[in-house]
Amino acid sequence: MTLTKQTLLTHYQDTMEFVRSLEHISEEAWRTPYAEGKWTVAEIIGHLSPWDRFLVAERLPFILANEPFRVKPDSQAVNEEAAKMSREQQRILTIDEFLVSRDRLYRAVELIPEDRLADMFTSKGKTISLLDFLGAMMQHDLHHRAQIEQVTKA
Repeated sequence: MTLTKQTLLTHYQDTMEFVRSLEHISEEAWRTPYAEGKWTVAEIIGHLSPWDRFLVAERLPFILANEPFRVKPDSQAVNEEAAKMSREQQRILTIDEFLVSRDRLYRAVELIPEDRLADMFTSKGKTISLLDFLGAMMQHDLHHRAQIEQVTKA
């Protein structure tokens, strides 16, 4: 499959629909880890929202302005805090937070001119195009969706 802006936008819509469908799984499934010692469905969904917000606020504007990044997040700390929050809050809040953050990401990517997706930037010593970077984030989503499906399709 060729990665395009439309592929990304379709993926974002599909992912929002998938997460919305999680409103209908049992509370037990929502709180079940996909494997022993791993995250629950709630924790997986909960950790996506801060990263969507981070992309919109701290990556896309800087890549498009060809400016250095201001913030280098502690990925482990962000994920741990998001997982903790997801364990404590009601499912509908976790899902709504995801839907809001993913919609913002969708709208931000929708506004990027097609030719700007070829813009290159360097992060962690690796030079990558904006399109390939967003494609890697899409693969991250798909990885987690497969984990969730281990619980919801069981």
